[in-house]
Amino acid sequence: MWLMNQHKISQENVREAHLALCSFTQEFEIIYCQRLATQIHFVRPCLHSLVHLPREVVHLGPPVCSSQWTLERMIGNLGEEIKQHLNPFSNLSQRGIRHAQVNALKALIPQLDTGSPEDRQLPCGSRDLGNGFVLLHAREPDARPLRDCKANALCKYFGVISLGPKILVRHWAKLQIPTGQNCYSAWKEKQKLLEKRRTARNVKVRVLHAIISLVR
Repeated sequence: MWLMNQHKISQENVREAHLALCSFTQEFEIIYCQRLATQIHFVRPCLHSLVHLPREVVHLGPPVCSSQWTLERMIGNLGEEIKQHLNPFSNLSQRGIRHAQVNALKALIPQLDTGSPEDRQLPCGSRDLGNGFVLLHAREPDARPLRDCKANALCKYFGVISLGPKILVRHWAKLQIPTGQNCYSAWKEKQKLLEKRRTARNVKVRVLHAIISLVR
């Protein structure tokens, strides 16, 4: 979806997005409805439409320029900023004017725009892993030894017999990925109430770049 939300999309991006979205929808159907016609009601139209997005780029251009995503997201953001509920529509129009003024200033003076991941300052206590990956607080104060089953799985992943006499790891709460989004670890989320967990922050890991930095 990050590739699909770009204003400029190359053919390579379209092919990569097509493979990723097809893989996602296929796995969803296998996991949640076993691809059975009797359970097709679990596959919502919004999931099925993902398969068609890359093809529509070829015909219509980037979806961000032809869809309602941008407008719907803006309406949601403005709604969250309303603080005076006695006259919400007046408040909403003023928030829209403020955003338009800020965007005009950024267009005139590009140096004011620090919204891209490359321009953001890393939070205190974070650890830059390179390639756009950043570990973010909270974290465990001390590294702890891995259970044998997890240590064996880690050795199997690296294709080695052993990583040493004792493998120590320190849990971190969040990982910032190259897109600028944050992934939340189960270690911290399981300490919260169920209704407060960020269960929508799911990430499919193909190549684990950060695991070397976690091993101590």
